[in-house]
Amino acid sequence: MSFSSRRRNYLLTPHRKDPLIQWMKEMLNHSFVLDCLETTAADTFSHLEQLIEEHRMTPPNSDNPTRLQLLVPTVGTFHTNLPLRKAFIAYNKKYALTKRKYITISFNELRHILNLAQIMALRGEEQQWNPKEKSDMKRSLKSWTNSPGYLCKGIASEQFLPPLDLGQPMLQNPGDGAQEGGGFLPGLKQVEEKLKKIEIRFKGPKMITFDGDQTLYSDGANFEGNPQLANYLYLLLRHGVTIAVVTAAGYEYNREKYEMRLSGLLAYFKSKNLPAEDCERFYLFGGECNFLLKLGSDYRLHPIKERGAGGWMTATKFITNSPGNWKESEVKVLLDNAEKTINESMKELRLRGTVLRKRRAVGMYPQPNQVIPREALDETVLRVHDKMNQIPTMNLPFCAFNGGSDVWVDVGNKRVGVEILTAYLGIAPEDTVHVGDQFLNTGNDHAARGICPCIWITNPDETTYILKSILRLAGVPLDSFPADDNEISSDELSQGSEDAGDFEKKDDDKKSSAINLATFCQRASLAKNMDSMRSGGSD
Repeated sequence: MSFSSRRRNYLLTPHRKDPLIQWMKEMLNHSFVLDCLETTAADTFSHLEQLIEEHRMTPPNSDNPTRLQLLVPTVGTFHTNLPLRKAFIAYNKKYALTKRKYITISFNELRHILNLAQIMALRGEEQQWNPKEKSDMKRSLKSWTNSPGYLCKGIASEQFLPPLDLGQPMLQNPGDGAQEGGGFLPGLKQVEEKLKKIEIRFKGPKMITFDGDQTLYSDGANFEGNPQLANYLYLLLRHGVTIAVVTAAGYEYNREKYEMRLSGLLAYFKSKNLPAEDCERFYLFGGECNFLLKLGSDYRLHPIKERGAGGWMTATKFITNSPGNWKESEVKVLLDNAEKTINESMKELRLRGTVLRKRRAVGMYPQPNQVIPREALDETVLRVHDKMNQIPTMNLPFCAFNGGSDVWVDVGNKRVGVEILTAYLGIAPEDTVHVGDQFLNTGNDHAARGICPCIWITNPDETTYILKSILRLAGVPLDSFPADDNEISSDELSQGSEDAGDFEKKDDDKKSSAINLATFCQRASLAKNMDSMRSGGSD
Protein backbone atom coordinates (compact mmCIF):
# COMPACT_ATOMS: atom_id res chain seq x y z
CA MET A 1 0.00 0.00 0.00
CA SER A 2 1.40 3.40 -1.00
CA PHE A 3 1.72 6.32 1.38
CA SER A 4 -0.99 8.26 -0.44
CA SER A 5 -3.47 5.38 -0.18
CA ARG A 6 -2.67 4.95 3.51
CA ARG A 7 -3.34 8.63 4.09
CA ARG A 8 -6.53 8.54 2.02
CA ASN A 9 -7.88 5.52 3.90
CA TYR A 10 -7.14 7.20 7.23
CA LEU A 11 -8.92 10.39 6.22
CA LEU A 12 -11.93 8.35 5.10
CA THR A 13 -12.13 6.80 8.57
CA PRO A 14 -13.14 9.52 11.05
CA HIS A 15 -12.70 7.10 13.93
CA ARG A 16 -12.32 9.84 16.54
CA LYS A 17 -15.26 12.00 15.49
CA ASP A 18 -19.02 11.87 15.58
CA PRO A 19 -20.25 13.25 12.23
CA LEU A 20 -23.65 14.40 13.51
CA ILE A 21 -22.29 16.34 16.48
CA GLN A 22 -19.49 17.80 14.37
CA TRP A 23 -22.04 19.04 11.85
CA MET A 24 -24.22 20.53 14.60
CA LYS A 25 -21.16 22.31 15.95
CA GLU A 26 -20.43 23.79 12.53
CA MET A 27 -24.04 24.97 12.22
CA LEU A 28 -23.68 26.92 15.45
CA ASN A 29 -20.27 28.41 14.64
CA HIS A 30 -21.69 31.12 12.40
CA SER A 31 -23.87 32.43 15.23
CA PHE A 32 -20.87 32.54 17.55
CA VAL A 33 -18.72 34.35 14.99
CA LEU A 34 -21.44 36.95 14.40
CA ASP A 35 -22.02 37.33 18.16
CA CYS A 36 -25.69 36.43 17.82
CA LEU A 37 -26.01 33.14 19.68
CA GLU A 38 -28.51 34.69 22.08
CA THR A 39 -30.93 35.51 19.26
CA THR A 40 -30.36 32.65 16.80
CA ALA A 41 -29.13 29.57 18.69
CA ALA A 42 -32.60 28.41 19.75
CA ASP A 43 -33.85 28.74 16.17
CA THR A 44 -30.86 26.73 14.95
CA PHE A 45 -31.78 23.91 17.33
CA SER A 46 -35.37 24.10 16.05
CA HIS A 47 -34.10 23.60 12.50
CA LEU A 48 -31.95 20.66 13.63
CA GLU A 49 -34.98 19.22 15.41
CA GLN A 50 -37.12 19.44 12.29
CA LEU A 51 -34.46 17.86 10.10
CA ILE A 52 -34.21 14.94 12.52
CA GLU A 53 -37.99 14.50 12.63
CA GLU A 54 -38.18 14.60 8.83
CA HIS A 55 -35.47 11.92 8.74
CA ARG A 56 -37.39 9.80 11.26
CA MET A 57 -40.61 9.96 9.24
CA THR A 58 -38.94 8.92 5.98
CA PRO A 59 -39.17 5.17 5.24
CA PRO A 60 -35.73 3.53 5.55
CA ASN A 61 -35.99 2.04 2.05
CA SER A 62 -36.81 5.37 0.42
CA ASP A 63 -35.04 6.03 -2.89
CA ASN A 64 -34.56 9.70 -2.08
CA PRO A 65 -32.19 10.62 0.77
CA THR A 66 -33.46 12.98 3.42
CA ARG A 67 -32.05 16.47 3.78
CA LEU A 68 -30.25 15.33 6.90
CA GLN A 69 -28.66 12.44 5.00
CA LEU A 70 -27.41 14.86 2.37
CA LEU A 71 -25.77 16.96 5.09
CA VAL A 72 -24.56 14.03 7.25
CA PRO A 73 -24.29 10.96 4.97
CA THR A 74 -23.45 8.59 7.84
CA VAL A 75 -26.42 9.58 10.02
CA GLY A 76 -28.18 6.59 11.54
CA THR A 77 -31.58 5.89 13.06
CA PHE A 78 -33.50 8.10 15.50
CA HIS A 79 -35.90 6.01 17.57
CA THR A 80 -37.75 8.90 19.22
CA ASN A 81 -38.30 12.59 18.63
CA LEU A 82 -35.63 14.88 20.10
CA PRO A 83 -36.89 18.17 21.64
CA LEU A 84 -33.55 19.88 21.04
CA ARG A 85 -34.84 23.43 21.39
CA LYS A 86 -36.28 22.80 24.84
CA ALA A 87 -33.16 20.94 25.92
CA PHE A 88 -30.92 23.75 24.72
CA ILE A 89 -32.93 26.45 26.49
CA ALA A 90 -32.84 24.48 29.76
CA TYR A 91 -29.11 23.80 29.44
CA ASN A 92 -28.33 27.38 28.45
CA LYS A 93 -30.28 28.77 31.39
CA LYS A 94 -28.00 26.84 33.73
CA TYR A 95 -24.64 27.22 31.99
CA ALA A 96 -25.08 30.50 30.06
CA LEU A 97 -23.56 29.22 26.83
CA THR A 98 -24.77 32.23 24.87
CA LYS A 99 -23.04 34.68 27.24
CA ARG A 100 -19.55 33.47 26.34
CA LYS A 101 -17.36 35.69 24.18
CA TYR A 102 -14.34 33.53 23.39
CA ILE A 103 -15.39 29.88 23.61
CA THR A 104 -18.07 28.54 21.30
CA ILE A 105 -20.42 25.66 22.14
CA SER A 106 -18.24 22.57 22.44
CA PHE A 107 -18.56 18.95 21.40
CA ASN A 108 -19.21 17.86 24.98
CA GLU A 109 -21.89 20.49 25.52
CA LEU A 110 -23.72 19.35 22.40
CA ARG A 111 -23.45 15.80 23.69
CA HIS A 112 -25.05 16.89 26.97
CA ILE A 113 -27.85 18.73 25.14
CA LEU A 114 -28.57 15.65 23.02
CA ASN A 115 -28.64 13.52 26.19
CA LEU A 116 -31.07 15.92 27.84
CA ALA A 117 -33.31 15.95 24.76
CA GLN A 118 -33.33 12.15 24.74
CA ILE A 119 -34.34 12.04 28.41
CA MET A 120 -37.18 14.49 27.72
CA ALA A 121 -38.35 12.38 24.78
CA LEU A 122 -38.32 9.17 26.84
CA ARG A 123 -40.61 10.90 29.31
CA GLY A 124 -43.26 10.70 26.59
CA GLU A 125 -43.38 14.36 25.67
CA GLU A 126 -45.08 15.13 22.37
CA GLN A 127 -43.19 17.03 19.71
CA GLN A 128 -44.44 20.51 18.82
CA TRP A 129 -43.09 22.40 15.87
CA ASN A 130 -44.68 25.81 16.39
CA PRO A 131 -42.17 27.73 18.54
CA LYS A 132 -44.97 30.04 19.72
CA GLU A 133 -47.08 27.20 21.07
CA LYS A 134 -46.87 26.37 24.75
CA SER A 135 -46.24 22.75 25.74
CA ASP A 136 -47.35 20.99 28.89
CA MET A 137 -43.76 20.46 30.06
CA LYS A 138 -43.66 23.24 32.65
CA ARG A 139 -47.05 22.41 34.12
CA SER A 140 -46.39 18.68 34.42
CA LEU A 141 -42.92 19.17 35.83
CA LYS A 142 -44.23 21.51 38.54
CA SER A 143 -46.98 19.03 39.36
CA TRP A 144 -44.51 16.17 39.72
CA THR A 145 -41.98 18.27 41.60
CA ASN A 146 -44.53 19.37 44.20
CA SER A 147 -45.95 15.89 44.68
CA PRO A 148 -44.36 12.81 46.27
CA GLY A 149 -45.66 10.83 43.31
CA TYR A 150 -48.07 7.95 43.06
CA LEU A 151 -45.53 5.47 44.35
CA CYS A 152 -45.52 7.11 47.77
CA LYS A 153 -49.30 6.76 47.96
CA GLY A 154 -49.36 2.99 47.82
CA ILE A 155 -49.38 2.35 44.09
CA ALA A 156 -45.75 1.24 44.38
CA SER A 157 -47.03 -1.98 45.85
CA GLU A 158 -48.88 -2.80 42.63
CA GLN A 159 -47.20 -5.72 40.94
CA PHE A 160 -46.86 -6.34 37.26
CA LEU A 161 -49.46 -8.58 35.66
CA PRO A 162 -48.93 -12.26 36.48
CA PRO A 163 -47.46 -14.42 33.72
CA LEU A 164 -49.96 -16.20 31.51
CA ASP A 165 -50.84 -19.62 32.93
CA LEU A 166 -51.79 -21.89 30.03
CA GLY A 167 -53.19 -24.40 32.51
CA GLN A 168 -56.03 -22.08 33.52
CA PRO A 169 -59.10 -21.47 31.34
CA MET A 170 -59.66 -18.10 29.75
CA LEU A 171 -62.90 -16.19 30.29
CA GLN A 172 -65.46 -16.69 27.57
CA ASN A 173 -66.54 -13.08 27.88
CA PRO A 174 -63.39 -10.95 27.92
CA GLY A 175 -65.30 -8.04 29.37
CA ASP A 176 -66.12 -9.91 32.57
CA GLY A 177 -63.94 -9.89 35.62
CA ALA A 178 -62.33 -12.91 37.24
CA GLN A 179 -64.61 -15.24 39.16
CA GLU A 180 -63.71 -15.41 42.80
CA GLY A 181 -61.94 -18.69 43.53
CA GLY A 182 -62.46 -19.88 39.98
CA GLY A 183 -58.88 -19.51 38.88
CA PHE A 184 -59.80 -17.45 35.84
CA LEU A 185 -57.47 -14.83 34.41
CA PRO A 186 -58.49 -11.15 34.82
CA GLY A 187 -60.86 -9.71 32.23
CA LEU A 188 -59.57 -7.37 29.59
CA LYS A 189 -61.12 -4.33 31.26
CA GLN A 190 -59.29 -5.11 34.48
CA VAL A 191 -56.11 -5.71 32.53
CA GLU A 192 -56.44 -2.32 30.83
CA GLU A 193 -57.06 -0.58 34.14
CA LYS A 194 -54.01 -2.19 35.68
CA LEU A 195 -51.88 -1.33 32.67
CA LYS A 196 -52.99 2.28 33.00
CA LYS A 197 -51.84 2.28 36.61
CA ILE A 198 -48.49 0.85 35.62
CA GLU A 199 -48.15 3.54 32.94
CA ILE A 200 -48.85 6.23 35.53
CA ARG A 201 -46.24 4.81 37.86
CA PHE A 202 -43.21 5.91 35.92
CA LYS A 203 -42.92 8.42 33.09
CA GLY A 204 -39.70 7.30 31.53
CA PRO A 205 -37.98 4.33 29.88
CA LYS A 206 -39.25 0.85 30.70
CA MET A 207 -35.75 -0.61 30.42
CA ILE A 208 -32.29 0.92 30.81
CA THR A 209 -29.23 -1.01 29.67
CA PHE A 210 -25.74 -0.05 30.77
CA ASP A 211 -22.20 -0.57 29.68
CA GLY A 212 -19.93 -1.63 32.55
CA ASP A 213 -16.47 -0.08 32.49
CA GLN A 214 -16.42 3.73 32.67
CA THR A 215 -20.22 3.78 32.86
CA LEU A 216 -21.18 2.10 36.14
CA TYR A 217 -17.64 1.90 37.48
CA SER A 218 -14.17 3.12 36.52
CA ASP A 219 -12.30 1.37 33.73
CA GLY A 220 -10.95 -1.95 34.99
CA ALA A 221 -12.40 -1.40 38.48
CA ASN A 222 -15.44 -2.76 40.32
CA PHE A 223 -18.67 -1.12 41.44
CA GLU A 224 -17.63 0.12 44.86
CA GLY A 225 -18.14 3.23 46.96
CA ASN A 226 -20.86 4.88 44.87
CA PRO A 227 -24.00 4.81 47.06
CA GLN A 228 -25.69 7.60 45.11
CA LEU A 229 -25.57 5.72 41.81
CA ALA A 230 -26.58 2.51 43.61
CA ASN A 231 -29.54 4.33 45.16
CA TYR A 232 -30.76 5.59 41.79
CA LEU A 233 -30.57 2.10 40.32
CA TYR A 234 -32.47 0.83 43.36
CA LEU A 235 -35.16 3.49 42.88
CA LEU A 236 -35.53 2.62 39.21
CA LEU A 237 -36.04 -1.05 40.05
CA ARG A 238 -38.56 -0.14 42.74
CA HIS A 239 -40.48 1.90 40.18
CA GLY A 240 -40.83 -0.98 37.76
CA VAL A 241 -37.93 -0.21 35.41
CA THR A 242 -35.91 -3.15 34.09
CA ILE A 243 -32.15 -2.75 34.50
CA ALA A 244 -29.61 -4.70 32.44
CA VAL A 245 -25.83 -4.51 32.38
CA VAL A 246 -24.67 -5.33 28.84
CA THR A 247 -20.92 -5.70 29.12
CA ALA A 248 -18.07 -6.97 27.00
CA ALA A 249 -16.69 -8.81 30.03
CA GLY A 250 -17.11 -12.45 29.10
CA TYR A 251 -16.64 -14.89 31.97
CA GLU A 252 -19.14 -17.35 30.45
CA TYR A 253 -21.46 -18.37 33.31
CA ASN A 254 -18.91 -17.93 36.08
CA ARG A 255 -21.22 -15.78 38.17
CA GLU A 256 -18.65 -15.10 40.91
CA LYS A 257 -16.57 -12.99 38.52
CA TYR A 258 -19.56 -10.92 37.43
CA GLU A 259 -20.63 -10.51 41.05
CA MET A 260 -17.16 -9.25 41.92
CA ARG A 261 -17.50 -6.48 39.32
CA LEU A 262 -20.89 -5.49 40.79
CA SER A 263 -20.11 -6.28 44.43
CA GLY A 264 -20.94 -2.85 45.83
CA LEU A 265 -24.22 -2.60 43.92
CA LEU A 266 -25.44 -6.06 44.94
CA ALA A 267 -24.48 -5.35 48.56
CA TYR A 268 -26.52 -2.13 48.41
CA PHE A 269 -29.56 -3.99 47.09
CA LYS A 270 -29.23 -6.47 49.94
CA SER A 271 -28.89 -3.72 52.56
CA LYS A 272 -32.09 -2.10 51.23
CA ASN A 273 -33.95 -5.44 51.19
CA LEU A 274 -34.86 -5.07 47.52
CA PRO A 275 -38.01 -7.20 47.03
CA ALA A 276 -37.74 -10.41 45.05
CA GLU A 277 -40.01 -9.17 42.24
CA ASP A 278 -37.73 -6.17 41.77
CA CYS A 279 -34.58 -8.29 41.88
CA GLU A 280 -35.97 -10.29 38.98
CA ARG A 281 -35.89 -7.19 36.78
CA PHE A 282 -32.10 -6.94 37.03
CA TYR A 283 -30.16 -8.71 34.27
CA LEU A 284 -26.58 -9.04 33.15
CA PHE A 285 -25.54 -9.89 29.59
CA GLY A 286 -21.89 -10.95 29.44
CA GLY A 287 -19.72 -11.11 26.32
CA GLU A 288 -21.91 -8.47 24.60
CA CYS A 289 -24.76 -10.93 23.96
CA ASN A 290 -23.51 -14.40 24.84
CA PHE A 291 -24.18 -15.14 28.52
CA LEU A 292 -27.43 -14.02 30.16
CA LEU A 293 -27.88 -13.98 33.94
CA LYS A 294 -30.60 -12.66 36.27
CA LEU A 295 -30.55 -11.45 39.85
CA GLY A 296 -32.31 -13.71 42.33
CA SER A 297 -33.97 -13.06 45.67
CA ASP A 298 -30.70 -14.12 47.33
CA TYR A 299 -29.01 -11.09 45.66
CA ARG A 300 -26.84 -13.35 43.54
CA LEU A 301 -26.71 -13.71 39.77
CA HIS A 302 -28.16 -16.88 38.27
CA PRO A 303 -27.68 -18.11 34.68
CA ILE A 304 -30.79 -18.22 32.51
CA LYS A 305 -31.00 -21.45 30.57
CA GLU A 306 -30.24 -21.15 26.88
CA ARG A 307 -32.21 -23.97 25.24
CA GLY A 308 -35.60 -25.56 25.66
CA ALA A 309 -38.84 -24.12 27.02
CA GLY A 310 -38.13 -20.69 28.47
CA GLY A 311 -34.55 -20.69 27.19
CA TRP A 312 -33.47 -17.27 26.01
CA MET A 313 -31.72 -18.60 22.88
CA THR A 314 -34.71 -20.70 21.93
CA ALA A 315 -37.13 -17.84 22.55
CA THR A 316 -35.16 -15.43 20.36
CA LYS A 317 -34.28 -17.66 17.41
CA PHE A 318 -36.60 -15.59 15.25
CA ILE A 319 -33.97 -12.82 15.47
CA THR A 320 -31.59 -13.42 12.58
CA ASN A 321 -28.42 -12.55 14.49
CA SER A 322 -29.40 -14.29 17.73
CA PRO A 323 -26.68 -16.55 19.21
CA GLY A 324 -29.22 -19.36 18.97
CA ASN A 325 -28.70 -19.32 15.19
CA TRP A 326 -24.90 -19.27 15.18
CA LYS A 327 -22.87 -22.20 13.94
CA GLU A 328 -19.74 -23.06 15.89
CA SER A 329 -17.84 -23.48 12.63
CA GLU A 330 -18.61 -19.85 11.71
CA VAL A 331 -17.63 -18.68 15.19
CA LYS A 332 -14.28 -20.43 14.80
CA VAL A 333 -13.62 -18.82 11.42
CA LEU A 334 -14.36 -15.37 12.82
CA LEU A 335 -12.12 -15.78 15.86
CA ASP A 336 -9.32 -17.39 13.82
CA ASN A 337 -9.21 -14.44 11.43
CA ALA A 338 -9.43 -11.92 14.24
CA GLU A 339 -6.62 -13.60 16.17
CA LYS A 340 -4.43 -13.74 13.08
CA THR A 341 -5.00 -10.04 12.36
CA ILE A 342 -4.23 -9.07 15.96
CA ASN A 343 -1.00 -11.07 15.93
CA GLU A 344 0.06 -9.49 12.64
CA SER A 345 -0.71 -6.02 13.95
CA MET A 346 1.15 -6.66 17.20
CA LYS A 347 4.21 -7.86 15.30
CA GLU A 348 4.22 -5.12 12.65
CA LEU A 349 3.56 -2.30 15.13
CA ARG A 350 6.01 -3.77 17.67
CA LEU A 351 3.48 -3.85 20.45
CA ARG A 352 4.35 -5.44 23.77
CA GLY A 353 1.11 -7.24 24.35
CA THR A 354 -0.38 -10.66 25.01
CA VAL A 355 -3.11 -12.32 22.96
CA LEU A 356 -5.89 -14.15 24.82
CA ARG A 357 -8.45 -16.43 23.16
CA LYS A 358 -11.79 -17.11 24.85
CA ARG A 359 -14.87 -19.10 23.86
CA ARG A 360 -16.56 -16.17 22.11
CA ALA A 361 -13.82 -13.53 22.02
CA VAL A 362 -10.16 -12.87 21.32
CA GLY A 363 -8.18 -9.90 22.54
CA MET A 364 -4.83 -8.27 23.14
CA TYR A 365 -3.79 -6.61 26.39
CA PRO A 366 -0.47 -5.00 27.40
CA GLN A 367 2.25 -6.93 29.15
CA PRO A 368 3.00 -6.00 32.79
CA ASN A 369 4.29 -2.44 33.21
CA GLN A 370 3.66 -1.72 29.52
CA VAL A 371 1.24 0.68 27.82
CA ILE A 372 -0.06 0.31 24.27
CA PRO A 373 -0.64 3.73 22.61
CA ARG A 374 -4.21 4.64 21.79
CA GLU A 375 -3.30 5.10 18.13
CA ALA A 376 -1.96 1.55 17.96
CA LEU A 377 -5.12 0.21 19.57
CA ASP A 378 -7.29 2.08 17.06
CA GLU A 379 -5.10 0.85 14.21
CA THR A 380 -5.56 -2.74 15.33
CA VAL A 381 -9.33 -2.33 15.61
CA LEU A 382 -9.61 -0.84 12.12
CA ARG A 383 -7.44 -3.62 10.70
CA VAL A 384 -9.81 -6.19 12.17
CA HIS A 385 -12.80 -4.34 10.68
CA ASP A 386 -11.12 -4.33 7.28
CA LYS A 387 -10.21 -8.02 7.50
CA MET A 388 -13.74 -9.07 8.40
CA ASN A 389 -15.21 -7.04 5.56
CA GLN A 390 -12.96 -8.93 3.13
CA ILE A 391 -14.43 -12.31 4.09
CA PRO A 392 -17.45 -12.84 1.79
CA THR A 393 -18.91 -15.66 3.87
CA MET A 394 -18.75 -13.73 7.15
CA ASN A 395 -22.37 -13.37 8.26
CA LEU A 396 -21.97 -13.31 12.02
CA PRO A 397 -22.22 -10.02 13.90
CA PHE A 398 -19.03 -9.04 15.67
CA CYS A 399 -17.59 -6.18 17.65
CA ALA A 400 -13.95 -5.09 17.44
CA PHE A 401 -13.27 -2.25 19.86
CA ASN A 402 -10.64 -0.26 21.69
CA GLY A 403 -11.17 -0.89 25.39
CA GLY A 404 -8.92 1.98 26.45
CA SER A 405 -5.87 -0.11 27.26
CA ASP A 406 -6.60 -3.23 25.21
CA VAL A 407 -8.32 -4.50 22.07
CA TRP A 408 -11.06 -7.10 21.94
CA VAL A 409 -13.02 -8.81 19.20
CA ASP A 410 -16.30 -10.34 20.38
CA VAL A 411 -18.67 -12.59 18.50
CA GLY A 412 -21.89 -10.59 18.58
CA ASN A 413 -22.36 -7.00 19.67
CA LYS A 414 -24.49 -4.83 21.93
CA ARG A 415 -27.11 -4.28 19.26
CA VAL A 416 -27.78 -8.01 19.35
CA GLY A 417 -27.68 -7.98 23.16
CA VAL A 418 -30.22 -5.17 23.52
CA GLU A 419 -32.43 -6.60 20.76
CA ILE A 420 -32.52 -9.98 22.51
CA LEU A 421 -33.42 -8.38 25.83
CA THR A 422 -36.26 -6.34 24.32
CA ALA A 423 -37.66 -9.40 22.55
CA TYR A 424 -37.19 -11.82 25.45
CA LEU A 425 -38.71 -9.43 28.00
CA GLY A 426 -41.40 -8.01 25.71
CA ILE A 427 -40.24 -4.39 25.93
CA ALA A 428 -40.40 -2.15 22.86
CA PRO A 429 -37.00 -0.83 21.66
CA GLU A 430 -38.29 2.76 21.72
CA ASP A 431 -39.06 2.30 25.45
CA THR A 432 -35.47 1.24 26.06
CA VAL A 433 -32.37 3.38 26.44
CA HIS A 434 -28.75 2.27 26.39
CA VAL A 435 -26.20 4.21 28.46
CA GLY A 436 -22.53 3.89 27.55
CA ASP A 437 -19.26 5.69 26.92
CA GLN A 438 -18.02 4.16 23.64
CA PHE A 439 -20.20 5.42 20.81
CA LEU A 440 -17.44 6.12 18.31
CA ASN A 441 -16.95 3.51 15.60
CA THR A 442 -14.02 1.98 17.49
CA GLY A 443 -16.18 1.50 20.60
CA ASN A 444 -18.47 -1.35 21.55
CA ASP A 445 -21.52 0.81 22.39
CA HIS A 446 -21.70 2.08 18.81
CA ALA A 447 -23.77 -0.86 17.56
CA ALA A 448 -26.54 -0.19 20.12
CA ARG A 449 -27.43 3.00 18.24
CA GLY A 450 -29.13 0.89 15.61
CA ILE A 451 -31.68 -0.70 17.94
CA CYS A 452 -32.70 1.79 20.65
CA PRO A 453 -32.22 5.36 21.96
CA CYS A 454 -28.82 5.96 23.54
CA ILE A 455 -27.26 8.25 26.15
CA TRP A 456 -23.59 9.09 25.64
CA ILE A 457 -21.70 9.57 28.90
CA THR A 458 -17.96 9.63 29.67
CA ASN A 459 -17.74 8.47 33.30
CA PRO A 460 -19.84 7.10 36.20
CA ASP A 461 -20.47 10.63 37.52
CA GLU A 462 -22.31 11.50 34.31
CA THR A 463 -24.26 8.24 34.59
CA THR A 464 -25.34 9.28 38.09
CA TYR A 465 -26.51 12.66 36.79
CA ILE A 466 -28.42 11.06 33.90
CA LEU A 467 -30.29 8.68 36.21
CA LYS A 468 -31.10 11.50 38.60
CA SER A 469 -32.54 13.51 35.70
CA ILE A 470 -34.66 10.55 34.56
CA LEU A 471 -36.03 10.05 38.07
CA ARG A 472 -36.75 13.73 38.61
CA LEU A 473 -38.59 14.09 35.30
CA ALA A 474 -40.66 11.05 36.31
CA GLY A 475 -41.65 12.80 39.53
CA VAL A 476 -39.73 10.50 41.87
CA PRO A 477 -38.69 12.23 45.13
CA LEU A 478 -34.93 12.23 45.71
CA ASP A 479 -34.58 13.23 49.34
CA SER A 480 -31.83 10.76 50.15
CA PHE A 481 -29.07 12.86 48.63
CA PRO A 482 -28.59 16.64 48.46
CA ALA A 483 -28.92 18.46 45.15
CA ASP A 484 -25.79 19.18 43.15
CA ASP A 485 -25.20 22.85 42.42
CA ASN A 486 -23.92 21.96 38.95
CA GLU A 487 -27.00 20.06 37.81
CA ILE A 488 -30.05 21.37 36.00
CA SER A 489 -32.98 21.75 38.39
CA SER A 490 -36.60 20.89 37.64
CA ASP A 491 -37.45 24.58 37.37
CA GLU A 492 -34.71 25.06 34.80
CA LEU A 493 -35.93 22.03 32.87
CA SER A 494 -39.35 23.63 32.92
CA GLN A 495 -37.91 26.83 31.51
CA GLY A 496 -36.67 24.78 28.57
CA SER A 497 -40.28 24.24 27.60
CA GLU A 498 -41.23 27.90 27.73
CA ASP A 499 -42.39 29.63 24.60
CA ALA A 500 -39.26 29.91 22.47
CA GLY A 501 -40.19 33.45 21.64
CA ASP A 502 -39.37 34.42 25.21
CA PHE A 503 -35.83 33.31 24.57
CA GLU A 504 -35.32 35.76 21.73
CA LYS A 505 -36.92 38.79 23.41
CA LYS A 506 -34.19 41.21 24.42
CA ASP A 507 -34.31 44.89 25.29
CA ASP A 508 -32.85 47.12 22.63
CA ASP A 509 -30.74 48.96 25.19
CA LYS A 510 -29.07 45.74 26.33
CA LYS A 511 -27.65 44.67 22.99
CA SER A 512 -26.65 46.55 19.89
CA SER A 513 -27.41 45.06 16.50
CA ALA A 514 -24.23 46.45 14.99
CA ILE A 515 -21.42 44.00 14.28
CA ASN A 516 -17.96 44.99 15.40
CA LEU A 517 -15.49 44.01 12.66
CA ALA A 518 -12.65 43.38 15.10
CA THR A 519 -14.86 41.11 17.20
CA PHE A 520 -16.01 39.31 14.07
CA CYS A 521 -12.42 38.54 12.99
CA GLN A 522 -11.44 37.48 16.49
CA ARG A 523 -14.36 35.07 16.80
CA ALA A 524 -13.76 33.62 13.34
CA SER A 525 -10.15 32.93 14.29
CA LEU A 526 -11.16 31.36 17.59
CA ALA A 527 -13.70 29.09 15.92
CA LYS A 528 -11.15 27.97 13.35
CA ASN A 529 -8.56 27.19 16.02
CA MET A 530 -11.06 25.26 18.13
CA ASP A 531 -12.06 23.09 15.18
CA SER A 532 -8.44 22.04 14.77
CA MET A 533 -8.21 20.90 18.39
CA ARG A 534 -9.18 17.40 19.45
CA SER A 535 -12.45 17.38 21.35
CA GLY A 536 -12.33 15.86 24.83
CA GLY A 537 -15.68 14.16 24.20
CA SER A 538 -14.22 11.90 21.53
CA ASP A 539 -12.07 9.93 23.93
